[in-house]
Amino acid sequence: MIQIAITAGGTEEPIDGIRKITNMSSGSLGWHCLEATLERMHEKGISDFLIHYIKTPRAITKALKEKNKRFVNFINVTNTQSVYDSIELLMNREKIDIFIHAMAISDFAYTYSAPIVDLSEELHKAFSENIDISKKEIETILTNPKSKYNKEGKVSSQKEIIMGFKTTPKVISLIKKMNIDSFLVGFKLIKLDGAEREAKLIEEAEKLRVTNQCDAVFANESSDLSVENHSGLLLHNGEVIARPIGKRQIAESIVNLAIKEALK
Repeated sequence: MIQIAITAGGTEEPIDGIRKITNMSSGSLGWHCLEATLERMHEKGISDFLIHYIKTPRAITKALKEKNKRFVNFINVTNTQSVYDSIELLMNREKIDIFIHAMAISDFAYTYSAPIVDLSEELHKAFSENIDISKKEIETILTNPKSKYNKEGKVSSQKEIIMGFKTTPKVISLIKKMNIDSFLVGFKLIKLDGAEREAKLIEEAEKLRVTNQCDAVFANESSDLSVENHSGLLLHNGEVIARPIGKRQIAESIVNLAIKEALK
């Protein structure tokens, strides 16, 4: 059986029971990849395959045709840690032949909120009591201050606050560690200004490929994002092989390459 994993949507990092930090990703490119995979497999007459579609709550999801339902396994996730855990569990159980990692993952997760005036007082007291306070001791206070709000309750809006964040686990780096033979497609979105934009875009895509052992990377610049004219570069082993325009064409280019390489 050919097994494909596709991630879609934007992760959500909770602040309290009401607020959360997320991003603008709709998950539509991931869904286009799902549809393109179903179409291409049917065109090739392949029926022994399964798509594991890992999606966040706000990711676009459409009704599947009855004939396609048995080919898709939906996996629901929320924050970055849940994505990491779900992928680790999936790849421990199944041999994933193709992994299209289109999800917009948060680089940081919320840790605390503290009133600025209270945190300032806490730091002032620490300096007053120990003029030779070390960098490590200061870091400890800033990482986990006594003046922080209770994480279980709603963050108060009565005072100006400062927020703390920690880095999240790098999901894409997990994939090849779990299965070196998976055909991995990564995505790189950056903001560039000035001349030589394409050269810089390729350079950043290559960094992603080398660091995470991606087989292919779709790279685009933030100004190239729009509903009608979403565009970018598809690179395979560091070489530009396509310049698709529109999410449908982007998805088809990615899926066509991935299936061709996986079936070799």
